Amino acid sequence: MFRRLAAPFLVVSLGLLAGCGQTPAKEPEPAAAAPSGLANGSFELAVAGRTIHYEVHGKGPVVMHLSNSWGLSLEGLRGLYRPLEADLTMVYFDPRGMGRSSPVAQEEDMGMAAVREDFHAVRDHLGLDKVHAIGWSNGAMNLVMLAAERPETLHSAIFVHGVASFGAEDMQRFAESHPGLMQRWMAHQQRVAAPELGWPERTELGKTFWIEEYFPEMMAAPETHGPALWEIFRSAQFSAAHADYTDRASPTFDVRDRLAAITVPSLVIAGAADLTPPAKVKELADGLPDARYVLFEHSGHFSPVEEPARFRDVLLGFLPATP
Repeated sequence: MFRRLAAPFLVVSLGLLAGCGQTPAKEPEPAAAAPSGLANGSFELAVAGRTIHYEVHGKGPVVMHLSNSWGLSLEGLRGLYRPLEADLTMVYFDPRGMGRSSPVAQEEDMGMAAVREDFHAVRDHLGLDKVHAIGWSNGAMNLVMLAAERPETLHSAIFVHGVASFGAEDMQRFAESHPGLMQRWMAHQQRVAAPELGWPERTELGKTFWIEEYFPEMMAAPETHGPALWEIFRSAQFSAAHADYTDRASPTFDVRDRLAAITVPSLVIAGAADLTPPAKVKELADGLPDARYVLFEHSGHFSPVEEPARFRDVLLGFLPATP
């Protein structure tokens, strides 16, 4: 029972989304020089016997997104941040086994450490000693570890709907606060646990559940912003196998003892209507030496979509004047 109670809270906190089906790869966009010096377009980087697919879009200071480990191709993240490309050069990449990056060679390729490794591989390839880094949900948690390990590689860190810790008590509180959602989650878990189903079938079931049932619960006004969120995520590739591995690899999470090592300026964003309590997000900000905490009053777990104008203004107002 504890295992099944844990999973929904992990989904809310870390974004362990049991995914949707794969979509065909798009043709690379024509390259164009950005003021940052990076060419816009779709590229492939060969490193250590594997290929990392990454894309560069926009103009202005460079912001690299730390991809989510639970199996989400870059189309979903670019959908969240596309409006920022008018003022920032955004760099996205597909995790191993997702999109146009190389297939998974071993189970650990689906983990958070592999995402951090590929982040640095792309950064080094682009000749960027330091970057502004942004992470959403599970990516924000992974950014805590990256920033603690390698603060010298960052100008700043932007944590969007992430937390510094969760445990059994947090999981229990979530179950008690959202009994109806818990019941629907349990029913979904039973469907995808059918032994005759493979990973492709599980991801297809996941697409319907997450976009039609769980995502709306994670928003402040799903009737207003739900259609936009569907348009963003329906074109992305998700992976139930990655989500399963991340769930098993991170049944709990606590990096509060590592926050003091993150010496770069940090922005921590919470949503007032998020299923992840804002107090849990503020715990992250309170533990960082140089952090600004911003609560989005009209957002849940998707502030870039729910309050796009304010999200843009907050980010641009935070970013130091660096390349």
